[in-house]
Amino acid sequence: MTDITTQNAAPEQDVLLDHDYDGIQEYDNPMPGWWLAIFYVTIAWSLFYMVALGLELINDYDAQLAQASRQLEQTRNAYASETPPVDEAMLSALLEDSDALARGAEIYSGTCAPCHGANHEGGVGPILTDDEWIHGGEMPQIFATIRDGVSDKGMPPWGPVLRQEDIASLTAYITSLQ
Repeated sequence: MTDITTQNAAPEQDVLLDHDYDGIQEYDNPMPGWWLAIFYVTIAWSLFYMVALGLELINDYDAQLAQASRQLEQTRNAYASETPPVDEAMLSALLEDSDALARGAEIYSGTCAPCHGANHEGGVGPILTDDEWIHGGEMPQIFATIRDGVSDKGMPPWGPVLRQEDIASLTAYITSLQ
């Protein structure tokens, strides 16, 4: 009587290929099914993608970039139209606005005081109450210095951090100290 389990469990013969390289021989095993499935799906997807790009069913990178550039330009234009231009007259008018001066004092204590001193006496940054201005003492020049900073002197640009209105209030507050 033969055992059925031994007949079904006969070892498979590995097929060696005829060639060898530096004494290394290669088995002729089939690719795993999961690997072949992923490979065929990848081929099908690439064909679909190329056809969809050609028929403009899928936006390509250039189209997406152009659309994003248009949206960015629209946002910039909307911001520019809502934001009044900063000039000498606008900054001078803030000298009479007590709310703007109070907002400028608040901003000064939070951002400027560590370098220019709580009492405007200077320190790391220059004194702000005297008549000596390194980068111009006119209001538009002070505004530009605060907005753009002076990297050579260690003054950070506050334009990316503060709103334009806050920089204008801070300019008016600093000008009122003289």
